[in-house]
Amino acid sequence: METNEHKKGVLITIIVGLLIFFPLTVSSLVLKNMKIETKKKMADNPNHEFFFNGSLYFYDETGELLGTYKCYTNECNYAKNKITDDKYSIDYYKEGGDYIPIINRNYVFLTDMDSHPFLYDLSSERTVTSYISVKDYGIGLENNYYIVENDQGLFGILSLENGPELKVPFNFDFLGVANFRNEEENKLMSDFFVGKKDSDWYLIDGNGATLTSVIDREIVTYNGKNIIVNDINGYELIDYKNMEVLENGPFEHLSFTGKYLNILTNTYEFYVYDLTKKEPISKTHDVKPTDSITSRINRDGKLEVVLNEKVVETVAIS
Repeated sequence: METNEHKKGVLITIIVGLLIFFPLTVSSLVLKNMKIETKKKMADNPNHEFFFNGSLYFYDETGELLGTYKCYTNECNYAKNKITDDKYSIDYYKEGGDYIPIINRNYVFLTDMDSHPFLYDLSSERTVTSYISVKDYGIGLENNYYIVENDQGLFGILSLENGPELKVPFNFDFLGVANFRNEEENKLMSDFFVGKKDSDWYLIDGNGATLTSVIDREIVTYNGKNIIVNDINGYELIDYKNMEVLENGPFEHLSFTGKYLNILTNTYEFYVYDLTKKEPISKTHDVKPTDSITSRINRDGKLEVVLNEKVVETVAIS
C-alpha cells in the first residue's frame, strides 16, 4: 500500500519532469516550425531573387536564406549612404558603393515607405530603430561602426559588432572619418572621428572621448600627433592642443604620406617634409596651379614625388 509520502514523491518527480521536458518540447517544435517556414520561403523563391512577390530575400554567399522583409512599397531596398562630407574640408573616402550591405549575417539597413533608413533584424524579422541617414562610406568602418543621424539632425556612432549599441550619443552636427584604410579588412580605420559642434571641431575616439582641444578651423586629416586644418586663409598644421606646428603658414595645400608631410606653398613650390627630423627630405619642385602633385611610398619602401601622374623624384627613406 502506497504511503502519502510515496505519492508525494511521485507527484514531485512528475512535476519536475514536466518542467524540464515541456520547455524542451516547445523549443523543439518552435525550431522545427522555423525550419519548415524557412524551407517554405526558399521554395517560394526558387531562383533566390532579391525582390520576389512583394518581399526582400536575403541570402549569404552559399545561398542560405538569412531572412526576409515584407515590403510596403515596390521601392523597398538596401539603404543608401548619405555622405555630406563634401560640405567640409575633410579628406574622406570617395570610391565606395551607394548601398550598405548585410552586416554580420544578422542586420541590414533598409528603406521602404520613404528615403529614411531603418535597421532591420534578419533573425527576428523586425525593425530595431529608424534614422534620418546612415553612412559607412560604401566600404565599411572597422568594428562595424556606422555614423547615424537622428530626427533632430544630430549625429552619433552606432556599433553592430555585437548587437546594436550607440557608442557615441547624438551630440554632433557632423561626424566623419578621414581616408585611412585598414588594408587587411578593406575598411576605413575607426580609431578617430572628426566631430563638429556649432563652429567648433574635435577629434574623438569610437567611444566619444574627446582627444583634442577645441579647434576653430575645419579638420582635413590627422595622424597620431598632428592635424591638418583649413579655412579661408589656407592650410595649417597644428597639434592636438590647437597649437601651430609649422612656421611660414598658411599654405596652399598640406597632406600626409605616412609620417611625412606634403607641402605646397602659396608660391606653388612643393616639397616633402620629415615631421620627425623637422627638415625637408625632397627637392623643391616648382609647379603650376593646374598641376597635380603629391608623394607616395613605392613597393621598395622609397618615397616618390609624383607630378601629373609621373614620378619626378625618388627618395630613400628610413
